Amino acid sequence: MKRYMILSFMVLLANTSIFANETNKSSIVTDKIHTIYWQDNLSSQKSSEDWDDAVEYCDKLVLNSIDKWRLPTFNELLSIVDYTRVNPAINPVFDYVHEGTYWTSLDFSATTSRAWTIDFRTGKTFYSYKTTNHSVRCVKDIPVPSAKDKK
Repeated sequence: MKRYMILSFMVLLANTSIFANETNKSSIVTDKIHTIYWQDNLSSQKSSEDWDDAVEYCDKLVLNSIDKWRLPTFNELLSIVDYTRVNPAINPVFDYVHEGTYWTSLDFSATTSRAWTIDFRTGKTFYSYKTTNHSVRCVKDIPVPSAKDKK
């Protein structure tokens, strides 16, 4: 039992240390493991009209002069779920959270008329018709510096 408690504590610490709030960009959270930026502002609680609207919203998002955002993959969105918490079941590094369901970019394989979602009340995953409205939290790949940039 003691070994299990120590392991749980280590996993919890590891989960929170992979994220950092950008000092100059309070509306962005950096995910060091997945090398992505997460949108974290009032608009990240936005509810979309449907999946297409969510994709378009991320495509058009400019946050702190950063553009080219996108919907997160299923694994990216799942990586910010914190199963030790409920209402919201999300890593506490995020300030703006809608306790509801968020879109992922992953189609449900049985039909492209549905896509996967994650409910941040509990961390459960669902697939939903793309005509449904759910919340949107966009991500952006962190640019990797080229060899020229490092010189």
